[in-house]
Amino acid sequence: MASPATTIDRHRRLAIALFIGLTVIAYLPTLRNGFVWDDDASLTQNRFVKSADGLRQFWLTTHTPDYWPVTSTTFWIEWRLWGASARGYHATNLSLHIAEALLLWATLRRLRLPGADVAALLFALHPVNVESVAWITQRKNLMAMLFYLASIYCFVRAEEPGSGGPPGETPEMRGPSGRPSLPFVEGKWYWLSLLAFTLAMLSKGSAAVLPIVLLGIIAWRRRPEARDAFRLAPYLLVAGVLAIVDIWFQRHNLAAGEIFRNAGGLERLLGAGAVVWFYLGKAVWPVDLSFVYPAWDIRAGNPLWWLPLLGVLGLTALLFWKARLRPSGCDAANLARREIWRAALFAWGYFCAALIPVMGFTDVYFMKYALVADHYQHLALIGVAALAGVGWEQGWRRSPRLAWAAAAIAAGLLVILTWRQCLVYRDSEILFETTLRENPASSLAHNNLGVIYADTGRIPEAEAQFAAALRDESGSSSVQLRPNLAVTHYDLGSVLLKTGRKTEAVAQFEEALRLDPRYPDAYNNLGVVLAALGRPADAVAHYEEALRLKPDFAQAHDNYGNALLQMGRLSEAADQYAQAVDIDPESSRAQANLGSALLQLGRFPEAASHLAAAVDLDPDLTEARAKLGDALMEIHRPEDAISQYEETLRRAPDTIQVQNNLGIALAATGRLQDAIGHYEEAIRLDPGLADAHYNLGNVLLRLGRASEAAGQYEQVLRIKPDDAGARARLERARQAAANGKTP
Repeated sequence: MASPATTIDRHRRLAIALFIGLTVIAYLPTLRNGFVWDDDASLTQNRFVKSADGLRQFWLTTHTPDYWPVTSTTFWIEWRLWGASARGYHATNLSLHIAEALLLWATLRRLRLPGADVAALLFALHPVNVESVAWITQRKNLMAMLFYLASIYCFVRAEEPGSGGPPGETPEMRGPSGRPSLPFVEGKWYWLSLLAFTLAMLSKGSAAVLPIVLLGIIAWRRRPEARDAFRLAPYLLVAGVLAIVDIWFQRHNLAAGEIFRNAGGLERLLGAGAVVWFYLGKAVWPVDLSFVYPAWDIRAGNPLWWLPLLGVLGLTALLFWKARLRPSGCDAANLARREIWRAALFAWGYFCAALIPVMGFTDVYFMKYALVADHYQHLALIGVAALAGVGWEQGWRRSPRLAWAAAAIAAGLLVILTWRQCLVYRDSEILFETTLRENPASSLAHNNLGVIYADTGRIPEAEAQFAAALRDESGSSSVQLRPNLAVTHYDLGSVLLKTGRKTEAVAQFEEALRLDPRYPDAYNNLGVVLAALGRPADAVAHYEEALRLKPDFAQAHDNYGNALLQMGRLSEAADQYAQAVDIDPESSRAQANLGSALLQLGRFPEAASHLAAAVDLDPDLTEARAKLGDALMEIHRPEDAISQYEETLRRAPDTIQVQNNLGIALAATGRLQDAIGHYEEAIRLDPGLADAHYNLGNVLLRLGRASEAAGQYEQVLRIKPDDAGARARLERARQAAANGKTP
């Protein structure tokens, strides 16, 4: 007969298996999803993720947009495992979400909160979390949450005597004399907690609220004491230092001088009150979720904007009063009611505290489109889930069957809602089309659909989306949309440039710069179109301005080099290409351009090195591969040149000059018959190619076929009558033919 402990362990394993199974089912569609929106900037087109030197860049330099090296390191490792296959990243995100939900379960049990299992399950299945799990870029949310919860768990263990008992046991709280009073003599759990918090901050800065949360946990378990200030001081130090680092990185990398929001202190305060109720509403009733919610036009003069803030203050006061109020009797019912009010106060306090980083007091990038977003409440949702667990436990004590039925129904509904929400993130096109159904005035969705339609050749549909975006932004009363308007003009100009409508593209880029004069990408693209219109000097001026605003703009350095090359300033062009390669060694285009310039400058070994790097990065760069063959010939490596020419012709068999150059390389290695075939193919493709006729004549002459050689030299002279070399060769061939000898 099984012992009670064995039965409990079996039930616990079954519960965990059910927990994981339901979560996997709910999020199963994500494993078939692709990349969306800015996953390219974060991952697939992130030069640091692809670079062998990426880890050093993430941890030890200021080149990255944010200082979240833990999150970036996971991408760097996974790029070497999955490459550009989205499934691996989605599987990792789902695994992290399951792990954090299980850790939440363990942490709530450690805190002896009733209904911990139900709370963790609600968190795991809640559709608001889909944005954090299904959007690969939000890996930072998952990593930060995992270490954040680990820090809380270890801190709670540090509060217990010894190493802490099993999660279900009641710990005896130590008095002041039973524990060291200073953090530097704390036990291992304390230091593990501090380490985990540091890793959370290095994953995403929103974890900075943890010291407030830890103070709340202390207050939940016992009365705070003076020594707690010493224990929390290192957490505050880590939070403060890394928060400053995050803010510095954000401002340092705003090379365009972009402003996310224009809002005064009062408007931000009023917005913060509305943010709390918005997220609470989505947590309790998770329907009509949207990737981009409508922008808020907060006006202090409108009394309605004061109501949310007053409501937050009023509810906080009510909960505080109810939690502090002594029960009228000492019976179990009165004590239970007081505990529920106390739990509600702490859950509400946690919910509000966790939202502080996203209340709008400071701005983050996505707030240029909307003040609220589902992924912003990933940390805060724990408070609602925990309170729901406490409420469920109270209901279970009254009516276990009804409580289990309610939990089963809620879990089933959440699985369905989460499954449906995961489908929204299948790809960018579905994501933004769905966003427009929820928020028809989303300029972000219109603009990105325009880019997607243009990339797939649906130009009229693309222009219609850009027109809608411009109409929505221009007609908005929100002052924060001005930079967005510039982006839309920029994207429309980029599409017009790709489709050859250069004059129209110039107008769009100029309008983007009128709206946002500190927009380096617009200066860069305006330079591209001006160079294409034959105005390289004007293009250079725009590239210089782009680089003044954004000195590490590799693409602008590369384009600057193209314009200088167009003006005949080869050495200066090579310098610009070299700077582009220094900034972004993973740019195949910059490597190819630098190699080509060095080839023209006669620096053949360096040219071969950069051209080889270019074709390694992008094997489809046939022109760079052909030039690599040329450079290899110049440094006397004909066999290596032959392999590059042959691979070029395999990918582009009608490349005339490569056919001719391959003939030269083959002839240099003594393979004269093979060389003849390639010269003849070059001539077939272009009968007027004098070099191919000349080279074929030389090979024929070496083989003793003097009459045929003379015919090729005659062809050269018909094409180039003044070619003295061909005329001399013709005389030799005729003499050899007359004498019947090989010259």
